[in-house]
Amino acid sequence: MKILQLHNHHESKGGAMEVLAHEAKLLAAGGHEVREFTLPPAQNLGLSSLRAGLKAVWNFEACHDVEAKIRAFRPDVVHVHTPFPLLSPAVFRTAKGLGVPTVATLHSYRYSCIAATCHRDGAICEDCVGKRLKLPGVQHRCYHDSVGASAALTISLSLHRSIGTFHNSVDRFLALTGFSRQLLIRDGIPADKVVVKPNSVPDPGPTIGVRPDRRYVAFVGRLMDIKGVHTLLDAWDRSDHGELQLRIAGDGPLRGLVEERSRKDPSLSYLGWVDESVVFELMGGAQAVIVPSEWYEGLPLVILRSLAVGTPVIVSDLENISAELLEDDAGQAFAVGDPAALAQVLTGLATRPETWRPKRANARLSYDVRYSPPADLRKLEAVYAGVGAGAAASAT
Repeated sequence: MKILQLHNHHESKGGAMEVLAHEAKLLAAGGHEVREFTLPPAQNLGLSSLRAGLKAVWNFEACHDVEAKIRAFRPDVVHVHTPFPLLSPAVFRTAKGLGVPTVATLHSYRYSCIAATCHRDGAICEDCVGKRLKLPGVQHRCYHDSVGASAALTISLSLHRSIGTFHNSVDRFLALTGFSRQLLIRDGIPADKVVVKPNSVPDPGPTIGVRPDRRYVAFVGRLMDIKGVHTLLDAWDRSDHGELQLRIAGDGPLRGLVEERSRKDPSLSYLGWVDESVVFELMGGAQAVIVPSEWYEGLPLVILRSLAVGTPVIVSDLENISAELLEDDAGQAFAVGDPAALAQVLTGLATRPETWRPKRANARLSYDVRYSPPADLRKLEAVYAGVGAGAAASAT
């Protein structure tokens, strides 16, 4: 099978770029031929937020280039990872017009929320979900804090809903979780267009496992409010963690705060930014990995990596990141943004670690079934085969 990947890179490297490269390798290893067409971040081209927003409405140049790529490569399917802002949703129509089925991965909530996060002013926001015209996003300058850029992106979403791009030119939307799928359906996309296909991470192989002389929990990620860093630090102070330690790896705006707390509290260690091999070792030796996110984060790769090394995860009780984890009994949830609730979970882990031991086997089993490369490849191939069969039936 021949797959053409389309993606618009963003200035800050994130999970979407990592997933794009990972899936390309995964498909190639499975005997498929993969090529990609990508555009750089708007900032790299010297485009303002407003000009980038206008490109999101309809980028004729990108459509022309994609058409040339399709005619030269003749793919069986076009898989669009992130069309916003510069590719524009018009690329779906280009592919469909050439008879090629299309698939779109929902790395964020951009199709329903112009901020892509469903988060505003420190709280969850669904003001635009279910509205054809995302006027609240314009009112609150949700895209790059610009009224003009927010209006342009809103016009893009509204136009392509109105002319049927998302209903008729996208054959499948791939949601990372069941929650993400339901949100898109609530926003008006037909249920039969949206399937759940989570990401995967490479199998790290044997890990060090928990050592009695190194009892700790770990946080790995960006040090920022939306990731729940303040909640984590407050909870740590409130918990009866005994000899249990907290190790934090990452970087971001709250680095200074974390460094200050680590100097004052010998039970808290700040490791800075570490590479992937160190991350796996850190997670593999932990009693649990903590993911206290306070927004509808799309299945963070940190959770998948923790499950891959057989380490349970403590997560906020937002459905998008906790539902599958709790279903597999591979961790425990606490009330989002509530330091007291997280402190209670940490105290329980510190004082009754034996109750968490079965969760380690469950964590690895959850990875094998849901998030391993073989499982991912099977799901991708099934989706591609399904849209291909649908395209053939339509042509007949």
